[in-house]
Amino acid sequence: MDITSIKVADVPGGVALQTTLDGERIDAYVVTGIVDLEAIADIVPTEKVDAGAEIHVAAVDEIDTAQEHIDQVLENLNPGDVAVFLCADEDAYNAALDLLGLPIVP
Repeated sequence: MDITSIKVADVPGGVALQTTLDGERIDAYVVTGIVDLEAIADIVPTEKVDAGAEIHVAAVDEIDTAQEHIDQVLENLNPGDVAVFLCADEDAYNAALDLLGLPIVP
């Protein structure tokens, strides 16, 4: 799986990414400190939902299982879909960003 991302904006608790997955573009949101699914409405812009984008959500709770959780979402995405990764802590957040192809700048 060829994946790269660029940060396009800050969102509550994290970042919005423009991600290219095997040549197809998706929008991804990686956040930490948010566990309430209701908060997704504050993260994903209304226009994405109104345009019919499917929203896929995964909890990334540990570094050891980050790859598995992210892969499960990415395997089910279609072009134009939105992925939201709710990270348990800073380590899981950084692991998710790395797995999505966004270089971590210290």
